[in-house]
Amino acid sequence: MRQTSIVTLLAFGLVLSGAAHAQGWIKFVSDQDDFLVNFPGEPTVESIDYVTEADAVVPARIYSAEARGGRYSIKVIDYTDIEAAHLALCRRLEVELDRVSPNQCTGRMHFRDLDGAIAYEAWNIRSRYSDGEITYDAFGRVDGVPGHQIQILHPDGSRSFIGLYKLERRLYVLEGTVPGNAPPPGLFQQSLGLLDEQGRRIRFESDSQGRYSRVQARYEYVGEEDPITGEATATIPDADDGRVRAPGERTGAWVPE
Repeated sequence: MRQTSIVTLLAFGLVLSGAAHAQGWIKFVSDQDDFLVNFPGEPTVESIDYVTEADAVVPARIYSAEARGGRYSIKVIDYTDIEAAHLALCRRLEVELDRVSPNQCTGRMHFRDLDGAIAYEAWNIRSRYSDGEITYDAFGRVDGVPGHQIQILHPDGSRSFIGLYKLERRLYVLEGTVPGNAPPPGLFQQSLGLLDEQGRRIRFESDSQGRYSRVQARYEYVGEEDPITGEATATIPDADDGRVRAPGERTGAWVPE
């Protein structure tokens, strides 16, 4: 597995308490899970088994780092092979039970896991933090990708800011927890970018009828960037030759066909 990290100069001065707060932060790019995000140092990566709502098991990875009393993590739940996971579940139930529901073996139950991935993980989060006060719990988007956002006030005064975003067959769970006297983790939250198979950032925008389509996105990649918006200030080619980029070549440019 190859991971790359790039030092970032982003400060997000409007959100955080000054550029000094951003010292030591890096821009981390995962080629395996197709995302980029800012971390306060090189994250650790843990591979786990994730049990879906229907009791199938799919792989997941947790990227996490800590700094100044805060914890920052992104969990990527990979539903790519959910059909195979349900077939394995069916085979296990055939051994353990006298009777198996037809839905377990016909391949239909995996649609429930895919459609309900955000709702189920949001329920897991609320259950895990049942001793806290939920101060925000509503729909949200990142770069036009639909999801859900939750904010929790914990008994010790610390706060968690959580975003869940599903793109195709991956669920990205972004969680930043900071002490009560710290500002919101804006440098972490606002940096999440989801990438396509060529390493280009994905962004969708809606038209006047509310229909979403992909648009060109060219920001938060290598090169000079605006310290507030993260938009690239260096020249980026308008055309893309279609080849897969090496990590050091990422431009973020995507031109609609």
